[in-house]
Amino acid sequence: MATREGRMLDPLRVLVAVGSNFGAPADYPALEVGAILSIDPRAGKSGGTIIVPQELTGNGGDARVQLYTAQSEQFLNRRYNAGARTARLAAASGPRYISINNAFGRPWIANAPNGLAGEGSVTVVDPDGAPLANAPSREAGGVFAGRHTDREQAPKAQPSGWLGKLLNYQASGQLTSGGMQTGALGTAFLGPSPDGSGFAVFAAVTADGGVVQIHVQDGVDGLAGPGTVSTGLGIGDDPGVVGIAFKWNPDRALYIADPGRDRLVLLDLEDDRRHFTVARARTILLPEFDRPVDVAAAIPEIANPQFSSHTTLAGGSDLFVANRGDGSLLRVSQDGRLLARATIEVPGLGPLGADRLRAIATSADAQHIWITIGGEVPGFPGHEGALVEVGAFDEHGAAAATQETQSAAADANLAARGKQVFQTDYTPRMGLGPLFNATSCVACHPGPGGASTDESHFARRVAHMDPGSGRTVPIDHPNSPVARRYTLGGGAGNATVPAAMPRQANVISLRMPLALYGIAGIDEIPDSVIEAQAVSKGAGIKGRAHHVVDGQGASRVGRYGWKADMATLEDMVANAFANELGVTGASVGREASAQPIEDNSAQIEAVASYLRALRPPDGAKP
Repeated sequence: MATREGRMLDPLRVLVAVGSNFGAPADYPALEVGAILSIDPRAGKSGGTIIVPQELTGNGGDARVQLYTAQSEQFLNRRYNAGARTARLAAASGPRYISINNAFGRPWIANAPNGLAGEGSVTVVDPDGAPLANAPSREAGGVFAGRHTDREQAPKAQPSGWLGKLLNYQASGQLTSGGMQTGALGTAFLGPSPDGSGFAVFAAVTADGGVVQIHVQDGVDGLAGPGTVSTGLGIGDDPGVVGIAFKWNPDRALYIADPGRDRLVLLDLEDDRRHFTVARARTILLPEFDRPVDVAAAIPEIANPQFSSHTTLAGGSDLFVANRGDGSLLRVSQDGRLLARATIEVPGLGPLGADRLRAIATSADAQHIWITIGGEVPGFPGHEGALVEVGAFDEHGAAAATQETQSAAADANLAARGKQVFQTDYTPRMGLGPLFNATSCVACHPGPGGASTDESHFARRVAHMDPGSGRTVPIDHPNSPVARRYTLGGGAGNATVPAAMPRQANVISLRMPLALYGIAGIDEIPDSVIEAQAVSKGAGIKGRAHHVVDGQGASRVGRYGWKADMATLEDMVANAFANELGVTGASVGREASAQPIEDNSAQIEAVASYLRALRPPDGAKP
């Protein structure tokens, strides 16, 4: 109910952490005040700037700006968790950062209620703004703080059944030392715990430069020690926030801003089937970094139900980095390449200067970036701070101004000539491109015909998911629904350059190239055998056969591709060459000396025949 249109947690609204109670009486004057506001950005489109009133507790029900939670009586942990050790603490107290756990349905807030040097807290908040009701942890409830809520128990195994889970825990100390003795400046969703319990785990960065992990049932463990990043206590300055983002696919890594050393820190994560551990720490250094305080996913994860959060990178997503030093925004690839740099001009203010940029977040549809800035904006005296919307951008320009320059998708009438063509490196003269993932089949299926675990070989399917309804729709773009990684840049030699990701894409699904041994056997299974398996398997598991039309116009049960949407091996071969190589037909202009391209149907039949004869290497399991 709380996420319906117009409600507090409507997916199209924006949550903002602010250092004011907006009229709500502070319950604990010794601690920092603060609130989380829920703002409807659509309300200001036609009516201009939204002015947030100084008091929101009696605002007459103005739906544009709502007070979600604050450091006030009704939002204390004791409301639902009277016996918790942190019962007197509020959901928001000196709030710095928000990570919205869409997978399990709760926002988490990083707080510095005692400033940088005092104990910090990370809270789990219900839709009514109070810390978590029916909390899995009796000691913490919905507020994890200081050393009061460190882990005190650990799972013994990964049992099934309610009785096994009930008896699964034994008393223990922390699995990895670390706590929130200093303010929490950033937090990010890590997904379900590796202990098999299914409970959510979050990472948090503290003002001493350490990183902790919070298990919603079992409490706080360390992850990386103090000084991992250089934050407020290390640089003698309050950075406001320390941004953090999580990469979950195909491997796990935390990207953390390091404002004191002008870099990003990467923590490659593993787990011991109980909690997360750091396999190694790496850094990204760029000359363009100037006090980077925040990071955000260029495309947030919204599709996978276990990892959905704006602090989680969708598969293959770049990162936005906010420089507080010069007010610029950077777009950086996961491997640390600078893709684009943008400056921000605020109406009436001009270019955003030093020390104004506070934090950033990307909208669920990946088309907009929300930034918070400090200080007054001309024309609005007495109003400290502002929330500003700007267009997302990439190496090809800004989303609000860039026109689509690519033509309609190339007509991919693909061809192949058996094993020889499977290993052939295509060139533009031979019909490669204009969009492609590799220049040969064997590049992604080594062996030839094997699988590849190299992430650069993974195919990327893209779509657009409406953040409100959750409905996924295809994108009308030359580089969709498979987003190819490269394009021909034109000019001398037709240089290869990175291809533009469709701007409408906010869902990315990575697909590992599978081994092709025995794949032809699927084509030989009679429709009746497949249909016979479309029955209930118990526990709610039941499939259905997908009837499609094959290349000859006949109706048949689908066997290959996304959701079994291709009927025959020949259909699969044609689709793979079109999407992965972009090899075009005989209509492509070629130099006179180029090898003529065979008739498309003949090439498809030849490659299909090769796959039917393909066998695993000696000693390999089929």
